[in-house]
Amino acid sequence: MSLINDALKRAKSAQQKTQGSAPGPQLRPAEPFPPAARRIGIVLPLVVVLFVFLSWLIVLQMREKVSASQLDNKPAALVKPAPKAPVQTIAASKPKPPATGQPVAAPVSAPDPGPKLQAIFFVPGHTTAIISGKTVRAGDSIKGFRVASISQNSATLVSRTQTNVMTLEQ
Repeated sequence: MSLINDALKRAKSAQQKTQGSAPGPQLRPAEPFPPAARRIGIVLPLVVVLFVFLSWLIVLQMREKVSASQLDNKPAALVKPAPKAPVQTIAASKPKPPATGQPVAAPVSAPDPGPKLQAIFFVPGHTTAIISGKTVRAGDSIKGFRVASISQNSATLVSRTQTNVMTLEQ
């Protein structure tokens, strides 16, 4: 047994000599990145872009709702119907010649009937109407009137002296 013990002591001393002379850095096995850490780099920008896009759509819809409600909720006290002008009638018979020495009166012509509402194309925020054959939007002018507003079934025209609310005939 002494031979075995002597051999073990020699092996142990040889092993201690080799370890002490060459100490190196401690090596560790390579660890891959977890899959969730790689996906976050793609998901985060997509979520931000989606959030911005949806916010933009919501803002556009709110603007359309506000503009539509402003057109429909005009106070009735501010809009007065235009007074109707008296209609002059012209006789179809030939006028009698005046007596000598009297001035000749000029023939009376019928007044311009004014603007007539023919159609409305209602799209909130982009509403147009056809008035006397011309396509107009709110703010346009026609025959001395300014188009104040256009709703689903009426258009309001304003001049210096009067306000005219025209409705579609059913």
